Amino acid sequence: MTLQELLDRPIAFQRAFVSLGVGITGALMLSQAIYWSNRTDDAEGWFYKTMEEWEAETGMTRYEQEGARKKLVKIGVLEEQKKGVPCRLFYRVNLEAIRANLSVENPQPSLRKNPKQARGKPTSRPEENPQAITETTTEITSEITSEITTETLPGEGAAAPPQPGEGGESLSDIPRCEIPPDMPGPRDPSCKTFKVWANYAFAYRKRYSTWPVWNARVGGLLGQLVDRLGVNAAPKVAAYYLVISDAQYLRECHSLTTLLSKAESIHTQWITGRPITGTSARQMENTQSNLSAAEQAKDLLRQRSGRHA
Repeated sequence: MTLQELLDRPIAFQRAFVSLGVGITGALMLSQAIYWSNRTDDAEGWFYKTMEEWEAETGMTRYEQEGARKKLVKIGVLEEQKKGVPCRLFYRVNLEAIRANLSVENPQPSLRKNPKQARGKPTSRPEENPQAITETTTEITSEITSEITTETLPGEGAAAPPQPGEGGESLSDIPRCEIPPDMPGPRDPSCKTFKVWANYAFAYRKRYSTWPVWNARVGGLLGQLVDRLGVNAAPKVAAYYLVISDAQYLRECHSLTTLLSKAESIHTQWITGRPITGTSARQMENTQSNLSAAEQAKDLLRQRSGRHA
């Protein structure tokens, strides 16, 4: 291969990926991973590539590759899976995690504060249409008010959240709440994780008096929650999760990792309106054990009566 042919093989590099906190090597590897994920035949988006192939395409050494992979996997934008015989390492890009994180880095222009307005100085040209800003705020508010229940924590005179199939509260009865400027996370209503994050974040702040941490990994976990429970149920289950006063959940400050690992179980508890804690589970187990013991005793008495008859 001639030098001219070699230099005519550039690779795509997305500068915005540096803002993910993965450095130049991480941004380079993620850019190349997206290139190959768009060309794989695998229905789930997995593709295989050796370290030698990574080095030939990007110039990164084995050490640089391992460092970049570790950072990308940690924030949830790149997934790895070992499979096959002999075992091979496959990769898959989590586009939702990338989008969620980048949407935080680049908030909607209509929601940004104008520096001149912040200083109270008049401007020499008209600012954005105030009505347009109001419409944007109203749109965001209306998207989440039907999902967020602000009075959900126990011990505060709160009623159980309305269950599917029940009348529940009408939209006009639910307290309207705008997105506070200090709330982290996505603000684009079209974002897959917008509703579920807003519900989780509001309920989290109500219980712990602080906002939960937002990063690319959190976005990836919430994206998986939506995939498993559905776009309508996931936000409500996320808020309901904060109602459950289970010892494990409290020790972990209601982490999203636990929510995702027990998603279907918590969904059932939300549907039935009966949260199950460790204490209540032991009580049900003891009750069942007592019933079983009583039945065994009855069977024993019947057997003895039969022998004496």
